[in-house]
Amino acid sequence: MKHLYFLFALVLMFFSDAALAQNNSSKGNQEKYNLPPGYQMPVKMKIFDLSHKLNGKQSTEPYTQEDLRFLKNIPESEIEKYKTITPEYYQYYITGRAFISSLSPKVKSVYTDAELWYIYAFDQKLKTKLTIIK
Repeated sequence: MKHLYFLFALVLMFFSDAALAQNNSSKGNQEKYNLPPGYQMPVKMKIFDLSHKLNGKQSTEPYTQEDLRFLKNIPESEIEKYKTITPEYYQYYITGRAFISSLSPKVKSVYTDAELWYIYAFDQKLKTKLTIIK
């Protein structure tokens, strides 16, 4: 009987450690991104590298503009309402929009708005690189 309890405890400990490791891995990934407040990344979310477009190359991993969507679908006319509803999200949106507006026309001619928002959230290295392109 003691062996059965011991075996049960080992199995329980194994699954607890595995779940904790997966959760910590997911949190570690979220920390290296610039995600909107309250955004929960899906466990199996595919992160696309969009840097290929700077060199005029095709992506090795096909994606659609819909694959890049992660923001709430809020009409531009209603953004101001979020200033009082969820100020953190409003601030994230305003800061992201300022980042995109600050980019050079050259960068804006290479990337769509959806791609720039995606870079803003998921590729901090490319985001920094885009800010120095004139």
